[in-house]
Amino acid sequence: MGREATDAVGPDGSSIETSEERVELPRRKPDDVYIPDGAFTAMLETLRQRKDAHDLAIAIVYAFDFRTRMLPYWYADKRMAPCSVRTLADCLNAAGFKNVRIILQQWTPNFKPSKAILGGRPLDILMVSAMQVHAEPAYDIVRDACRMGDRRPLILAGGPKAIYEPADYFDLGPEPGMSADCVSTGEAYVFLELLNAILEHKGTKESCLEAFERARFDGSLDEIPGLVYLSPDAPARRPYAINTGVQRLLRDLDEMPMPDAGYRLIEPPHRRETLAPRPWPPHKVGKLSIVASVISTHGCKFACTYCPIPAVNQRTWRHKSPQRLAAEIKHISENFGIREFFSTDDNFFNNRQTVIELMTAMAQTTVNGKPMGDVIRFYTEATEFDVHKNLDILPLCRRAGLRAIWFGIEDITAELVNKGQTPGKTTIVYDALRGLGIEPMTMMIHNDDQPLRSPNGTLNGLVNQARYMFDKGAVSYQCTYLGPAVGTADFEPAAKERKLYKRVAGIPIPQAFQDGNHVAASKHPRPWERQLNVLRAYSTFYNPINFVRILMNWRHDPLAPRRLLFQVIGQIGIAISAPKLLWWASMLRKGPIEYWDGLQPARIPMIDVNSGEQINWAIEQLPVPEVDQLVARRQRREPDLSRTMREFSSRLEPVAG
Repeated sequence: MGREATDAVGPDGSSIETSEERVELPRRKPDDVYIPDGAFTAMLETLRQRKDAHDLAIAIVYAFDFRTRMLPYWYADKRMAPCSVRTLADCLNAAGFKNVRIILQQWTPNFKPSKAILGGRPLDILMVSAMQVHAEPAYDIVRDACRMGDRRPLILAGGPKAIYEPADYFDLGPEPGMSADCVSTGEAYVFLELLNAILEHKGTKESCLEAFERARFDGSLDEIPGLVYLSPDAPARRPYAINTGVQRLLRDLDEMPMPDAGYRLIEPPHRRETLAPRPWPPHKVGKLSIVASVISTHGCKFACTYCPIPAVNQRTWRHKSPQRLAAEIKHISENFGIREFFSTDDNFFNNRQTVIELMTAMAQTTVNGKPMGDVIRFYTEATEFDVHKNLDILPLCRRAGLRAIWFGIEDITAELVNKGQTPGKTTIVYDALRGLGIEPMTMMIHNDDQPLRSPNGTLNGLVNQARYMFDKGAVSYQCTYLGPAVGTADFEPAAKERKLYKRVAGIPIPQAFQDGNHVAASKHPRPWERQLNVLRAYSTFYNPINFVRILMNWRHDPLAPRRLLFQVIGQIGIAISAPKLLWWASMLRKGPIEYWDGLQPARIPMIDVNSGEQINWAIEQLPVPEVDQLVARRQRREPDLSRTMREFSSRLEPVAG
């Protein structure tokens, strides 16, 4: 179904840089990228046979940092249950595990694993998922569980933060032993394979943590690509981690379970530290999560130096079958009352034939007896270049329910990055979309070299571009500041040029400030002005004058109701964001600003499980000679590890079944 890896090309058809030429996440050889077809389904069946484990108490926590509640995220962040944790719950349910709960911190902010009782028992397994900007609350969740001592659950970490910086979940402090037990740098299959390995080692009366430790000591985890865990024989004073390599991807996305249990297992919103007796009622899910995130495609042919996503997908292009995607949307809408769907695509219009097949299936599907396109609103992301090439299939997309496209235009002049965008294409594409009732949503990036304003008739200036996008009919507007993300080709040059802030006015840069809203990396001599520019750009697009202009043009603008709605959302968002960003601008002006001085040694070095050598992962780091010496000594005494394992096993024998 068209899920093979593709070569990366630029908008002009030329080849672009690949991971061998860039510092980013490594990838497998082209003939070893995917798990065998059917392996995902077979793993679910294997776990279904482990009936003695199906009553394990498993909590899946999505961490959330409330410091990120500002434009452009403040409205959607509490109205959409994340796809990642729902997928894990769907998989566990399909594998027979019945005692599972999803805790979303944006709705249940005070949850503590140490206070959790699920199905009448304390947690056996704690899974923590976090984006980088939400990493610090995830660390707090891990610390709370670790303080339970011998009674604590097995702690597993995953999500975007874990993919790029897995070792950050180890040795969290301030007390010794504050660490996740194992971190996944991959998709759901990696977790399922890990869970199966743990259960293979679990005695009748053993805990999952004890079973994991047995597997960690005897090397059983080494054959599961996509894991990172602390070396069992590293000294406490100098821990280092074992990295089992790059995950294999699921090629056929249809093997994933239907999205269902992930909505039935959500913890109700509350401010208690404990868990509710029952999850949120399914018939109320649509009022809590008014937007459903769905997976339709993975991959993008572009290779923007500020974007880490293509490397995560190992330069592949994958998608669900048309029938499966339509069936998922139908199922979610009919069972949970959700009418809005955000497709978590990297570039939905990446492949023309895929779009035609997916949209045709959706257009031919009914929801509660009505055409799907009349019932649901389907949102996605795409590049202006690709939509411009496919204007002729937009009417089909509209019939299928497509109502909005988020465009990563970044810079209309293409001086920052060239993805084939031009002012002329913007006019053509936006006019075509508005004529069909499809909302163009603009995403822009401000940077050190862009002026705030440029002469009339030009589009170099930040506010000139914001005004232009409003005039062309954009419904919403996003402006973030260019800061190099971990795992991108921009990160190492920025580190070497001393652009990355370490502290500002004595305040360490929190991970939440890597959200693109805060200026946290810059060589501009007046970074506080650049911070204020972000607010000026938002105020150029969202303001009472533009609200009135939309009202006055009501009869001639088919998207006027939606534009008014987003004007309200945007102006409220400015009121929420301005105090936070003005405070940060004052800190930038007050100073001093302390920079990271070039590449840094890894806090927790990682050792490749096969070569035994220190490796870089997503970012380049300086090697730690002390760890090389420890590993060399370990290799010399490899035969003695059997004695270590015997000692460990004898310590566990009293509780084994």
